[in-house]
Amino acid sequence: MSELSDQELYRAALSLALEARYREAAVKLSELLRERPQHVPYLILLGKVEYYLRRFSSSRRRFEQALSLEPANPAAWFGLQYYVQRRRTVLLLGVLGIWIGVFALAGILFLGSVRRSMASDLKGTEERLSGRLLELERSVAGEQEARERSDKALRGNVAGLSETLERHASGLEAIERRLDTAFTAVSGHLEELAALQTELNRELRADIRELRNKIGELRAVLQSATGR
Repeated sequence: MSELSDQELYRAALSLALEARYREAAVKLSELLRERPQHVPYLILLGKVEYYLRRFSSSRRRFEQALSLEPANPAAWFGLQYYVQRRRTVLLLGVLGIWIGVFALAGILFLGSVRRSMASDLKGTEERLSGRLLELERSVAGEQEARERSDKALRGNVAGLSETLERHASGLEAIERRLDTAFTAVSGHLEELAALQTELNRELRADIRELRNKIGELRAVLQSATGR
């Protein structure tokens, strides 16, 4: 197989990898490595493809095999750094998980302490509220008794006032009857006075007519005497 053919095959596999067709690229590169097991570019590219396929152990072996063939190959060293970094990440995640567990345990213990403290505070608050409610019940009972006494006194006052009003009403009725009697008597007197006034007016008009007649006679006598 010529060098040009190797380049073309490598580019074909690389094109599959760039298109994220990792399984097809892995199959293609595996076939090429069966023919050229020591071809370093094939090994490095297959290591990258298997890394993306999460075949970490196989991927690492590809990079180590490439380094055994070309110890100074930077691409192989760079690929191998994936695993060093991954191991560090795993270790960091493990340590982080331990710290998270420690903090979670501390949080649980703290929450337990807070819960106990809150339970104690709630119990004290409940006792204070119970005492306050008892005081309120006693106060309400006292106010109710005072209200009942006040209502009783008010009913007594209303009853006394009703009796007083009834007595005054009886007195007013008697006064009204006396006034009616007096009004009737006064009305009778007024009628008599009106009749008397009418009679006086009639007599007065008669006297006036008589006086006018006498004045007329006197004028006639005076005129007769003057004519003589």
